[in-house]
Amino acid sequence: MSRLPLAGMHVVEFGQIISGPTAGLIFGDMGADVVKVEPTDAGTPSRPNNVRNGSFYYFNRNKRGMALNIATPAGLEVALRLIKRADILIENMAPGTMDRLGLGYARMREHNPRLVYCSIKGYLTGPNQARPLMDEPGQMASGLAYMTGLPGQPLRAGASVVDIGAATYAVIGVMAALLERQTTGKGQHITGGLFETALFYVGQHMSNAQLSGEEPVPMSAARSAKGGRTAIYDLFTCKGGKQVFIGIMSDPQWLRACSVLGMEDLAGDPALKYNAGRGAQRDMLMARIAKAVADRESKAVVDALVKAGVTVAPVNTPLSVMEDEHVMAEGRTLPAQIGGNNGRLPPLPYESSEYKFSLRHHAPAEPGRNSGEILKELGYSGSEIDALARQGVIRGPGMPVKDAGGSN
Repeated sequence: MSRLPLAGMHVVEFGQIISGPTAGLIFGDMGADVVKVEPTDAGTPSRPNNVRNGSFYYFNRNKRGMALNIATPAGLEVALRLIKRADILIENMAPGTMDRLGLGYARMREHNPRLVYCSIKGYLTGPNQARPLMDEPGQMASGLAYMTGLPGQPLRAGASVVDIGAATYAVIGVMAALLERQTTGKGQHITGGLFETALFYVGQHMSNAQLSGEEPVPMSAARSAKGGRTAIYDLFTCKGGKQVFIGIMSDPQWLRACSVLGMEDLAGDPALKYNAGRGAQRDMLMARIAKAVADRESKAVVDALVKAGVTVAPVNTPLSVMEDEHVMAEGRTLPAQIGGNNGRLPPLPYESSEYKFSLRHHAPAEPGRNSGEILKELGYSGSEIDALARQGVIRGPGMPVKDAGGSN
């Protein structure tokens, strides 16, 4: 395998929950040495943002872990040593937290002028910039939940799309800053916004609404409306209750679907030749297709429509999708240690002709898993490391233990 594109880059991540760790995951998968810094009492009930749940094991692979009490002078000095050698710093703390800890951008720029400092916040610059925000309320405030749910029942998406998206767009900004640094020699501060990410997703609906002058209709209602953009673009229930999604995206697809589903009598109906005509008779067509698939296995329906070149997909769960032949194919997942289980999880969703993604580090199941080796790299001696552990400044496997107290 060729060298990964960010091999040799040093990243320090002060990330929690999803957005910050997602940015670290992206850099880690791309080859950077990512050091995840957690408080020394991480994993305890007082630190719910550092709990070792399934999400933690997904978003924190390909990272080394350090447990550090930044609230102490010695802990702050360790953090500064890490940051002085870093190319990128990631943080998604509440507004003002990094400044309060002595690790804000203005100060870090003095210690490391080449540092690209990546923050992920609830809002970007504006009246709400000091407000905290999470994924779900971000979807509500932006109009995304309105477009996702049923009329009168706004609903968040079934994944943390705002957290993950905000991290991804911030990473794009960081990559641009690294490219610019090659010319200027200087770093910069990149900030990603959760609300602005959700707003970016809703931009297509904002544009359509301004063009038409009409209030947008939630996508669930628009899909079932007569005269919609695509007459047949919906869910159907097969034998045993399993569902498939069928989308008739063109007039030739309509004819091929009729052949596969035993609806040849409809294929010759001139009133149904084009999408507009099919939209006018949508209720009848939905009933005919539902009847055609009701006694068939969902896999048989999917296979037949795929073979005919008709847009179709099975409706999976996060567990059943693991059995999809495409997901099971080589390269579509990476091995993962998930608590005490050996599992597989998705890599970054792109491919390169020059390299492949791999697993270098499982997520640090124990806080501070790599504290000792990282401190040695920073120039600390064995006796100094033991002293820091006895003082409760650091935590790691095999180190002297002090009664856990509050940290970062």
